[in-house]
Order: sequence, then structure tokens, then C-alpha cells
Amino acid sequence: MNRDCTLRVDCLTPKRLIDRAVAQGARLSAVRLSGPRSLVIRCDAASARVVFGLCERFSIPVRMLRRGGGSALAAFVRSRRTLLIGLAVFLALCAAFLSRVWRIEAAFTGEAAGYGDAAALSAALSRAGITPGVPKGGFDPGQLAQYLQGALGNCSYVGVRVRGVCLYVEAVPEVPAPPVYDVDAARDLVSDRDGIVVRAVAQSGELCVKPGDAVRRGQLLIRGEEKRTKEETRPIAALGEVVVRAWCTGEAVLPLSAVVRRQTGRTSFEARLSGPYIDLPLTEGASFDFQTVETTRLPIGGLFVPLEIVRTVRRETRETSEEIDRAALKTRLAALACADAAQKLCRRERRDYEMTDRWVNYAREGDAMRATAIIEIRADAAVTREVLQGG
Repeated sequence: MNRDCTLRVDCLTPKRLIDRAVAQGARLSAVRLSGPRSLVIRCDAASARVVFGLCERFSIPVRMLRRGGGSALAAFVRSRRTLLIGLAVFLALCAAFLSRVWRIEAAFTGEAAGYGDAAALSAALSRAGITPGVPKGGFDPGQLAQYLQGALGNCSYVGVRVRGVCLYVEAVPEVPAPPVYDVDAARDLVSDRDGIVVRAVAQSGELCVKPGDAVRRGQLLIRGEEKRTKEETRPIAALGEVVVRAWCTGEAVLPLSAVVRRQTGRTSFEARLSGPYIDLPLTEGASFDFQTVETTRLPIGGLFVPLEIVRTVRRETRETSEEIDRAALKTRLAALACADAAQKLCRRERRDYEMTDRWVNYAREGDAMRATAIIEIRADAAVTREVLQGG
């Protein structure tokens, strides 16, 4: 460890001071003159004490420029005692803060995430004592994952991991089993929409339509019957697929013209002197039935005389009816009509479908234009009567 010290001594006879210090056992590693009467001495700590003793004896000014070794460290600690205490308190608070979990993120993932119950997951974490501020050593992630999987009951996987002050819980719900097909549960399949049959396949039951047929909502598609003998039939659960072409429409109406305000070119100017106790007109202007008003303020008095000139400019306007550009109008109408059709389609369709085509028709109605957007889809229309009545 470097124990060298650097001293600065201001004296008239630096040579005699150095000789006396060496005579008393001081070991000076370097001595140089920094001025006519200034002496910079580099020595160890013991020699520095000898030099300080001589300077105190003869009242010679001396100053420590740099202190090395353990004495320097001790001096640094003594001069910054409160800083070290604050640093220790800060480190203790950081350790206490980082030893706990302050953020909990719990979510269901996977294709069946929609079947997860977020409220049940939060309740299970609360019952396990996992809340913001829980100590990291107060729980085991593996045991917590097993507990959550048992508490939820319908999860195929639960993962728990701790990163910093965050706890991440990932749960994958089980996919509900599809309904079991019971051939003896007699039922018919009917159409849930109007359309034209594109494909018809019956796995069980009697097919009542063929491709190209037009069907109406509620029309029988597959009859739940099968022949036991040539003369006798028995009821069964109809099963099959009947894909139909169907259409969904949306509409939008906008006027062909719009009322806009244009300036006529007539302008009126008015000015007045305004202050706390004064409002004096300087110039008067006219008003119009339809106008735009622009007011500007010009301070002229300053802080002690708060006066200002208020200038008002009035510009006459006139309302006129102007035709809207047809191309822009059609573009806007098409967007509104397609959005209306898509909204109706999303609200009505609860099963998978394929969008095959889309087009927009325009028609003028007096002073307005109507746009009708048609979206063509293909979807399986075969449902049971219970589903049709419930939907």
C-alpha cells in the first residue's frame, strides 16, 4: 500500500529545515522548490510527523497536500462518516426491497386461453398468500405451481418463475372436450341462414338438399332418419355439413353537396383603448350577419399604466352550397358501407366462415347518394333446431 505523504512548507531557510528533519531520522523521498519560499516534500507518514513537529516548534506554516496509506483512508472515513452511514442504510434498504416480490403478472396462455378464469387465478394466488410485498424466500415456485394447478383444476400446465422483483405465473387451460356424438339422440339439421348450397355431405341421416339449391333460414337440410328395413325407418342424430353461399349487406348515405362558408371580401376594422377603468373607442367598424372575428391586443402602457389597444377585424362570410367531389364521396361511402357490413357480419357470425367476394353498389336518392356494400361468404349452415331457436 502506498504510504507516501506530500507536504508543502513555507519558510525562509528550507535547507536548514531539511537538515534538521534528516538529523531527527526523517526519510525524504523527494524535495523540490515550488517557489522562492515554498518547499514540497514527499516522504512516508513517520517522516511527515517529524516535519510537522519541527514546523510547530519553529512556527513554520505547513500543509498536507496528499495523505497516503491507512492514515489517508482513516482521514477519509472520519471526514465522510455520515456518507458511509447513509450508504450502509441505502444498501440495507436495497437488500430489503430486492428480497421481496412487488409485481405479480398472472395470465392464461395458449390456444385455449379464452377458457381460463382470471378471477379464479387471482383468488388462488391470494389464498396462497402471494401478494405484492411477499418475501422471495416465503414460497417455493415449484410448490406454488403445483398448488395452483390443483386449485384451478382445469389447467394442463402452470409455470411460476421469479425475475428480480417480479413474479410471473403462466397457466395453460385444458381444451374442453368436444361434445360426444350420440347416434340415438334423434335430431334434424336445418339451415341457420338464407343462401345457395355449394356443398352438401351427410355422415348420418337423409340429405334433403343438393348443390345449387336455394335454401331459407329454418329449412330442413338433413333429416334425422335412416332405414332399418325397406318399409321401416328409425330416428337418429343427423350429422353432416351443408356449405352455402350467403350475403351480408351494409349501407351508408351521404349528401351530394355541403354547406360551406366563404369570405365575400368585405372587411371591417375597429380599435379601442382599453384599461382597468377605461374603454375608449378609437375607430368604429361595421358588423355583418355572418362574419369571422379576429382580435389582437397591443400593450402600450407597461406595468404601471396597464393600457392596451384592442384591434378587431371582422370579415363577412356567406354560406354557399357546393357539390362534393364524386370520387371522394364514393370512396368515403364505400368505406362506411363496408364497415357497416363487416360489423353486421361479426355480430351475426359465431362460427367459422370464408369471405369470398365483396362489392359496392351506388344509387342516387334525391340530393343524397346511397352506397350498398355486399360481402359474400361461404359457411356451414347446418345446425340443430335448438341452436337455431337459441340464436
